[in-house]
Amino acid sequence: METANMFRRNRFSRAIPTFVLLALSVTLGCRSRETCAPTDNSRVRQTVRLATANPPEVIPEPIPAPAVPKNVLVISGGGMYGAYTAGFLSGWSKTGTRPQFDVVTGISTGALIATVSFLGPQFDEATREFYTSIRVADIYNTRAWILIPWAGSIASSDPLRRLIDSVVDERLLAYVATEHRRGRRLYVGTTNLTTRKLVVWDMGAVAEKGGPNATERFRRILLASCSVPGMLPPVAITSEGNGKTTVDLHVDGGATAQLFAPPGSLTALEERRPSNANLYVIISGKLFADPAPVRPRVLPVLSASAAGILSAHCRSEVASLFHQSKVAGANFHLTALPESDNGQTLGLNFEPAEMRRLYDVGYFHGVSGIWMSAPPFEGAATDPPRQ
Repeated sequence: METANMFRRNRFSRAIPTFVLLALSVTLGCRSRETCAPTDNSRVRQTVRLATANPPEVIPEPIPAPAVPKNVLVISGGGMYGAYTAGFLSGWSKTGTRPQFDVVTGISTGALIATVSFLGPQFDEATREFYTSIRVADIYNTRAWILIPWAGSIASSDPLRRLIDSVVDERLLAYVATEHRRGRRLYVGTTNLTTRKLVVWDMGAVAEKGGPNATERFRRILLASCSVPGMLPPVAITSEGNGKTTVDLHVDGGATAQLFAPPGSLTALEERRPSNANLYVIISGKLFADPAPVRPRVLPVLSASAAGILSAHCRSEVASLFHQSKVAGANFHLTALPESDNGQTLGLNFEPAEMRRLYDVGYFHGVSGIWMSAPPFEGAATDPPRQ
């Protein structure tokens, strides 16, 4: 009898993940014909082609990276809230005050934006096209329900892979490699499922190797950084180290870090003199999850808890970067979607109309130069004690 009960409990426990995945596929599925119909992405490709029409300047001898970078840009993950970041950078470019960044880092959707923002404002039009026209069918295809329990993910990322492949070519890599030889650095984060750790990729070093293998590796890293665990399949990436070649599965860097600055990018000068560097942090979304009533059911409770965890994780990393910048004597600049914004909760439903609105909000903030010099949640991350 006890054995039979144990079997039933084990069978039920194994069924829970399957049930959650099936429910998530409903939650994350298409909401409208506009969202589910694929987009003609030729305009995105065309804007990138125009920006890379001329061969990049040849840098005969690589320039060492500065010991203390002057301008560092950190872009968080956030799914289609990346539309806010794309708009902000474009508006910032419009003012003529956007600097050339010595270091650019990106996670998840921020990895895509980081790649083009690293190359300069001439790629702003490409990010505008991407983040104001993209739809669900351009990112993933939800699998048939019957296949999900035996698949590596709820959906296939083939559409996103094809989109990245169509934009990231050897000409784009040549531009990234040129900037790398100037001493500038582009970093993208993924999560290694084997080690459960954040992996930081030096994308300029990857691009500098040149050739089809480098192009394919660059593409796979970007795809992995955007592969939401469980929703999209992990990406196999080959690594070499200690005389060994290993193949590990990588997923969205947001699983281990919402944003990051690599070691050495925030360092005080000798004799503890302030560096006077600038750290710019752009959050693709809000710093706090939107409050909403929760039904006492498994999926709503899990969803609300996950939103709280991710938001707290992001705020913790923002606070860490803020204090690092203070120790280094760097100037801290932060922007995020305002808590008062009452737009839709997008998740992985890519609604073009809402994304265009987010882009416009970001553009207005960028043109207006709306920055915070310190995290707004210092001392306000929790409510006062209650009785």
